[in-house]
Amino acid sequence: MFDNIDFKSFWKESEYINKVCTGENLTDEMVQEAEKRLGVKLPKSYIELMKTQNGGKPNKNVWFDEKNRYRVDLEEFYSISEKKEDSIFGKFGNEFWYDEWEYPRNVGVIIADTISGGHEMIYLDYRDCGKDGEPKVSICIQEDDFEIIVLADSLEEFILGLRASEEVE
Repeated sequence: MFDNIDFKSFWKESEYINKVCTGENLTDEMVQEAEKRLGVKLPKSYIELMKTQNGGKPNKNVWFDEKNRYRVDLEEFYSISEKKEDSIFGKFGNEFWYDEWEYPRNVGVIIADTISGGHEMIYLDYRDCGKDGEPKVSICIQEDDFEIIVLADSLEEFILGLRASEEVE
């Protein structure tokens, strides 16, 4: 799937991110349990990414839309875990964002946050494809009445669009 990505250099080494986010090695059983709990089929590209390292900060962490001049600075991809605070099922996972910050549940699964400190969250967006389809990747902006902007038609497109911050002006 990700033929153009060297996963050995994809993830940034960060003691802090490893402590709060990076989970145990992802197994097929963990994926099945997560899908059951979430009520959706996770995209193969997401599973493949999480099997290289179960959550963390990517080295290339800026998504930039040239046409609309829109920039997203990714903080971390959540792990598929509940043992880490910043994981899908952790202390600061999906339920926290839905309950405490009132992020919409009907979009999909929150898989990442940005440097905004909780004011923007990245979703696997299942609104158009249903629970078994290939979700888009969207950002939901809390300060703009939870406006949702589709960033990419798939996680693979999103990942391939990430750039190092020095590459983006």
